[in-house]
Amino acid sequence: MQLADDDRGLWDNCISNSLDAQVYHLWEWGDILCKSYNFDRYYLGVKRGADVIGILPVILIRSNIFGDKFLSLPFCEYGGPLVVNPSDHSVEKQALTLLLKSLIQLRQTLKLDYIEIRHPPTTLSLLLSSLGFRTLQRYLTFKINLARSESELWQNLKRDVRRRVAKAMKAGIEVKTGGANYLKDYYEMYLSTQKEHGSPPHSYNFFKTMYDTLESKGLMRMFLAFYQGKSIAGDIFFCFNGKMNTWSGVVDARYKDLNPTHLLFWQMIKWGSDEGLKTFDLGRTRLDAGGIYQFKSRWGGVEMNLEDYFFMDKSLTIPDPLQNRYIFLSKLWAMLPSPLVRRVGPRLVSGIGL
Repeated sequence: MQLADDDRGLWDNCISNSLDAQVYHLWEWGDILCKSYNFDRYYLGVKRGADVIGILPVILIRSNIFGDKFLSLPFCEYGGPLVVNPSDHSVEKQALTLLLKSLIQLRQTLKLDYIEIRHPPTTLSLLLSSLGFRTLQRYLTFKINLARSESELWQNLKRDVRRRVAKAMKAGIEVKTGGANYLKDYYEMYLSTQKEHGSPPHSYNFFKTMYDTLESKGLMRMFLAFYQGKSIAGDIFFCFNGKMNTWSGVVDARYKDLNPTHLLFWQMIKWGSDEGLKTFDLGRTRLDAGGIYQFKSRWGGVEMNLEDYFFMDKSLTIPDPLQNRYIFLSKLWAMLPSPLVRRVGPRLVSGIGL
């Protein structure tokens, strides 16, 4: 069955009882997506009595360029169905099967090109394959075990990382929690960072909605690095269910040599450990991503593959950002003037859902 806004309490109660739940499974993430980009949500649930025992959050995205799809979930690396931690595994399988079959039927009814589920719990791989989903491993992540002392976390860093952190501290860089008054500063650095990477940006409204929805509930933090009173780098990360997920890192390119991002990451690691969080997920990247992969590999985390699942007609090709047309668009985007990027980017990113 499809759940409505009145069911959000039951939805989040189900999530709070699932060890696999990510912050993106929360009803609030769907609120952010729908308010910012006018997406339609199809949040499916399975009830037993008055309780919701299984959920599947899905967003409908239509695009003339990238096709029409169901996506679970946009703008993050995780999604898929969840069930309340079960004592009866037959009930678990029945609930998961019902959710996925309902989604497949909805896709047919709405005549969508495909379904994409981003790195669901690994226990679902056999079930998804049996229902006709195909696997694509495009990304990986690194996860740092935060249940260690500060000295252990420090020693797990590569030597060059420790040296860069010390250099940033010696230069006088300070890391502070950023309030709403710094959100525009963060966004300006974000626009420059996205343009450098050849990626269309989100709207400022998306960041504002995200901050207003999550920060006051303790689900989101924004750390900023300051040099001589000026913000020169930042990171937005989420905290939920014992997990800490970095979502967006930015830097003023003029100050990269001062290594503000290294000090930011170290302070985030210390903060997460002090708060009693269990893991720090450094976010998706590609093995061939060059400097980004090398940066994330040096913080003492364990490398883990992220597997996405697709359901589509066999005649269709699974979309991949490394396909020639996407590479061309990325290079073209990096050359566009900034005012055009700011105006057109959010329209484009809403059709991609990456």
